[in-house]
Amino acid sequence: MVTTELDVAGRACLSFTVSGPWAHFRRIDTTTEKLTYRVIPRTTVAGLVAAVLGEPRDSYYETFSRSNSAIAISPECTLETQSIPQLTLPAADGHIKTAKGLSGKSVIDPAEIAKERKRRTFEYVVDAAYRIDVILEDGETFDRLREFLETGRSTYGPFLGKTECLATISDVSHTIVEEDGDDEAVSSTVPEEYVVPEPGTPLRMERSPAYMAADETGRKTTGFVSYGYTPGGESLRAPGAPVMTVEDRSVCFL
Repeated sequence: MVTTELDVAGRACLSFTVSGPWAHFRRIDTTTEKLTYRVIPRTTVAGLVAAVLGEPRDSYYETFSRSNSAIAISPECTLETQSIPQLTLPAADGHIKTAKGLSGKSVIDPAEIAKERKRRTFEYVVDAAYRIDVILEDGETFDRLREFLETGRSTYGPFLGKTECLATISDVSHTIVEEDGDDEAVSSTVPEEYVVPEPGTPLRMERSPAYMAADETGRKTTGFVSYGYTPGGESLRAPGAPVMTVEDRSVCFL
């Protein structure tokens, strides 16, 4: 199990809901078919927050490392998906060129389009919504994030995975994490070792990237987390899990 190293009890926490009509978080274990994680991965939440703050690419991984951050993710939607066929075009180095004589215009060689374009099926989460709870060891970044969220500012437009999946951030709150959350009614994702299946509860499981680090190629995944979760409006049992109370919800931080 890979989870946060922070002691979150008594810490200041920022909570917000990110939602949109579509979401696509590409599963890294697929190739031709573009399947999606149903729950927004922790690494995607880090990228979303970094986009709001305008942090440079590959610069924020240490801020969201195991020792410097804690994040809880609670689905607030049914997590239903829809598959949509799409034509894709090549975007590798050398394929996209500047149009001759036209400033700021980019083109792809028609010969490359004819040879490389493919029809692929993308899976999307429909009417996606997630409640995010964020704790940061870096107080300055935490305060900046609070200011941005509470004033509705965002350096880059937030999106849910693919850039086409534009999102809205709402219901921002600033609270203190309390101990002794109810491990019989957890609304967030929970590490799989704590999850207890219950008759009638629509339990699901996923394994997705959780932590990243910068390297010579840009970034690499340094940790994954396997977790159980339920659709919005449902909760699960997780006896023994490190469950905390945020607002009026019982959540588990990763």
